[in-house]
Amino acid sequence: MTTEQRLLNAAKDLILEHGLINFSMSDVPRACGLSRACCYQNFRDKNEILAALCIEEVQVNIKAIQEQRFSDLIGTFSMVLRPLIFNHLKDKDRLALDHVFAELLALIHGLPEKMNSSFKAWFRVH
Repeated sequence: MTTEQRLLNAAKDLILEHGLINFSMSDVPRACGLSRACCYQNFRDKNEILAALCIEEVQVNIKAIQEQRFSDLIGTFSMVLRPLIFNHLKDKDRLALDHVFAELLALIHGLPEKMNSSFKAWFRVH
C-alpha cells in the first residue's frame, strides 16, 4: 500500500469515527504511524485530502457501475463533501473532481432508462 493510500485510509477512518467537524490534518499521519512532513509531502492541506477521498469514492462507483455491481455503490464522501469543499479547492483538484464526476454521470446516462432514473435520483442528478 502506498503512503498516499495509507494517509487516505487513516483520514477516512478518522472522519467516519469523529466526524468532519473534528477532522484535523495533523491527526492523519499520527493515525497511520507517519510523520507530519510525510503527510504534507502528499497533501497540501485538509481540502486536498477531502478531494482525494471524493475522487477515490467516485472511481469505486465508476468501477461498480461498469461491472454492474450496483449494491457496491457508496456516497459517503463524494455526495456530501463535494459541494462543501469544491469552492475551497485549488484548480487542479477541482478539475480532477469534475473529471471523475463527469465520467460517472456519463456512465449513468448510458444505462437503460429504468436504471438511469434510479441513479439520477440516488445521485440527485437533474
